[in-house]
Amino acid sequence: MKKWILGATVSGIAIFFLLKNFDLKEFERIKGNIRWEYFVLLIFTNLWAFIPFSLRWYFLLDKKISLWASFVSSITGVGLNMVLPARGGDVVRLIINKNDSGLPLPNLVSKLFLEKVMDLGTVVVLGAVALIFLGLGEAKNLSLILVSGTVIVAMIVALVSLRLFLEPIRNLFKKLFSIINKQSLYETKLDHHLVEFSDFLRGDKLIKPLLLCLPTWAFGYAISYWVTGKLIGMDFTAMECLLFIFVGAMGVAIPSAPSGIGVFHASVISGFILLGRDPGEGFVYATVVHLAQFVILTTLALILYFVWTVTSKDKKNYPKA
Repeated sequence: MKKWILGATVSGIAIFFLLKNFDLKEFERIKGNIRWEYFVLLIFTNLWAFIPFSLRWYFLLDKKISLWASFVSSITGVGLNMVLPARGGDVVRLIINKNDSGLPLPNLVSKLFLEKVMDLGTVVVLGAVALIFLGLGEAKNLSLILVSGTVIVAMIVALVSLRLFLEPIRNLFKKLFSIINKQSLYETKLDHHLVEFSDFLRGDKLIKPLLLCLPTWAFGYAISYWVTGKLIGMDFTAMECLLFIFVGAMGVAIPSAPSGIGVFHASVISGFILLGRDPGEGFVYATVVHLAQFVILTTLALILYFVWTVTSKDKKNYPKA
């Protein structure tokens, strides 16, 4: 509840400043410029983006679920994240996969964490490439890249250390938690995650998910961003789309209301400012991207979740819609 209140507050503040600084008449810019044929294409590009995304999840779960189950649960999770607080869509996704795969929930949570680390690393790399190719590589613009990169390097070092020195690390944590009389907490909540991470961090298991990270973002989401621009008569280069993906992803990493409303808009507007483009256009573009993804992904999530619950032979572990 506290996390939800914090997120709603952050989004509320962001929305207040957006509405204070941008006139809603900005949307008059797109009158007569909407090309509805691109909305149909946008639906297909969103589905296309989830092919590498769900394939990566399929390999992360060591093929314990079907490709179709991975595809359905991936869209369901992302779509419901846009309406449920505290990343509730991810919770639904894990419950669906637990029922289908038979894997314990801690195992699934560990794989979800690895997925997020991969996404963060990929987005930062793409952001750095976009800034450099767009000629925006000044120190002030690369500071966020540096901070994010430092976090990623720290995560990688921690994961590699966990792979190489699992038992010493487990013993160290046991001692540290026993000092504060929380050894049972460590044994029930943390130890199994360490074991799961260490077991998965082998080349034969990790290489395929890693190779699918770039197609997921560069050839999946980036195409959707480009098509959304075409929908409202805005033209962007591939590098500009990658920049919007980077700033948008960094924005929604901040605790906020479901779907990152407010902070996502502010982040995309910052990308327009970096490019020297009209921030008013950025406000319109961010709103259309957000609204289009909300409508398309939430609708797909609800439809697929309904189909999944109806066609599943064993429904007892599924959450009620």
